[in-house]
Amino acid sequence: MENQRIRVTKKMLKEALVRLLENKPIEKVSVYEICQTAEINRTTFYKYYGSPYDLLNDIQADFLHELEVNLQEKEQLYSLQNILTYIDNHRDACRILITSADSDGFLEKVFSQASLTNQLEGLLASTQSEASRRYTTEFVVYGSYSVVRKWLLSDQPEPPEEIARIIISLVQRF
Repeated sequence: MENQRIRVTKKMLKEALVRLLENKPIEKVSVYEICQTAEINRTTFYKYYGSPYDLLNDIQADFLHELEVNLQEKEQLYSLQNILTYIDNHRDACRILITSADSDGFLEKVFSQASLTNQLEGLLASTQSEASRRYTTEFVVYGSYSVVRKWLLSDQPEPPEEIARIIISLVQRF
């Protein structure tokens, strides 16, 4: 269990990285810059993280955990619309996470939630063979998060309900 001081320190480091990522890619962010922005020394940074990428992974893990907790608290399923609504409510943070290194990995983690994958798979034609369903599900999941990525980066995004309807209508064509 982390004590309050550790949680505050990590929060300051995460906020510093997010601020830096608003203006430059993770590849260009140094530990020195993170520490300077957070007003924390480098020794403290290395006590918790090995690199800016480790810190970014921790931010992604926090987001995914918060998504899960939020949906459970509201007793909502991992439905596509509920996930898109949560993402829309945290659009700025998601934009930073998807434009950072391993952005596909982040959205893949969001879309690899078993119940969401099962929901999308359930929309597929039951006449397909098992192998065909597996490959089609893979195509649908990756295509869906490609749509979500484009939606997140849009300057005038559609409402999450519309994006959910678009994805579901595309899936139902299979």
